[in-house]
Amino acid sequence: MPGNRYLGTPERFQTCYRFNYSTILSAAITLDKDAGEKFIDKPFDFYSGNVALFKLGRIKKLVAGDCTLQFGQGLTLWSGFSFGKGPDVTSVAKKDLGLRPYNSTNEYSFFRGVSASVNLFKNIDITPFVSFRNLDASQKTDKEGNLVQSTINQTGLHRTPSEIKNKNVLKQQVFGAVLQYTKNEFGIGAIAYQSTYGNDFVVQTAAYDQYSFTGKSLTNLGLFYNYTYKNMYLYGEAAKSSGSGFAYINGILISLSKAVSAALTYRDYAKDYHNFFNQAVAESSEAVNEKGLYVGLNVNPNKKWAFSVYGDYFRFPWLKYRVDEPSKGYEALAQAVYTPSKTFKILARFKTEQKQQNTDLDVPINFLDDVKKQGYRLEVNWQLNKKWSFQNRAEVSQYKKGDANKEFGYLIYQDVDYSPLFSKITGNVRFAYFNTPSYNSRIYAYEDDVLYSFSFGMYSGRGFRTYLNLKYNLAKKLNIWMRYGLFIYKDVETVGTYLDEIKGNKKSEVKVQVRYQF
Repeated sequence: MPGNRYLGTPERFQTCYRFNYSTILSAAITLDKDAGEKFIDKPFDFYSGNVALFKLGRIKKLVAGDCTLQFGQGLTLWSGFSFGKGPDVTSVAKKDLGLRPYNSTNEYSFFRGVSASVNLFKNIDITPFVSFRNLDASQKTDKEGNLVQSTINQTGLHRTPSEIKNKNVLKQQVFGAVLQYTKNEFGIGAIAYQSTYGNDFVVQTAAYDQYSFTGKSLTNLGLFYNYTYKNMYLYGEAAKSSGSGFAYINGILISLSKAVSAALTYRDYAKDYHNFFNQAVAESSEAVNEKGLYVGLNVNPNKKWAFSVYGDYFRFPWLKYRVDEPSKGYEALAQAVYTPSKTFKILARFKTEQKQQNTDLDVPINFLDDVKKQGYRLEVNWQLNKKWSFQNRAEVSQYKKGDANKEFGYLIYQDVDYSPLFSKITGNVRFAYFNTPSYNSRIYAYEDDVLYSFSFGMYSGRGFRTYLNLKYNLAKKLNIWMRYGLFIYKDVETVGTYLDEIKGNKKSEVKVQVRYQF
């Protein structure tokens, strides 16, 4: 029936084990089953684990199993989680973490093999790595009867016959190294690695895919640097993919005074730059086919006031999905935060963004319409006493495409947090009302969750949202977290679409998490 057509059960199970011995050894195992997946021959769908050693003479780190590699500005080699543009304009410069054990339930963004960070000489480190994995991919047979694919599936979901068929069908082998030199305020590094796949990638029929990667082997080279000179921090990275495009990013952070800091970044990513581990700053989901200039400013005149503003202008030299011409756009944000005391804070934010997209009109040849989104936010955080604190937010969204009428949506919510010191039970609750005409004017808002988890709720349509988080300390080393969330939509008979369709106007979720430390 609708809402129950996945092969598995609606529950999600996750089990994690973490072991640390002083600062020289760590071990981890992560097991995960997503909602809709069934237990196929084994109790969990995703298995991940690693053992890491630290401070072994010249070997700074050694990880066997699943790991992440994050270097430079993310243009050549960056796996795992990555932040993009935000109110703190200095965050546009990435702070790489190098080699780290991987402990997430994301089933795509990691390496599986062996890697180590080794000190060769006083200021020179090398991080060699090798990874062997099987990835999910949609495959087909070419004219010669060979298996080929166009894309890699990154969701990690295996709920339907087609998703199960595509599971682990593509072999991936990656090997390479990162060489770094660091002395005082100067650092420079070089990256070289090759990724090889079990079958060929082929060009798709869509015009915007003309420059996508083809073949089964790809070599990536990169050079990154950072340098602090007086009140300036310079950073950048250049990258090249074998037989194809070039990409680079350069930027500078400047402390203009004790109260003012500025950021300036320019990026240029070729339309045929190919990389499977690319998370550099970009407007698109991938750092490819894009040129952009980012300018930002942080101003903190005193302890009570903080201002942030940035502007980002970007161009896409080649076509994109639903964009049949080269296009351009911009994004700007302004924010003010007033904190008169430790128990009270008020935030005001304005954000505007304009891009171009194929018209929705039925015309023989698509032309581009301007798509403009704007958001206004007012938020108040205040603490009543040592037990109770509150957050109030009102947010407005506007959406307009071409000559169509402007959409107007809004969200208001009240958060209440109860966290007394040394109490066995703590928790928080949200009450929200939202009204947006369509998915285009949707609003996202951060939501508290159980330990080690977070979410951004999508508020689309019209209705109410509430959730409750509770933590209870059963014993000194035993804790339990519980979460219940509920959407109630107005004037609808079903929630969701296709296999996710639920009859009625309610959508709920329940989470229970237990942690035992020993």
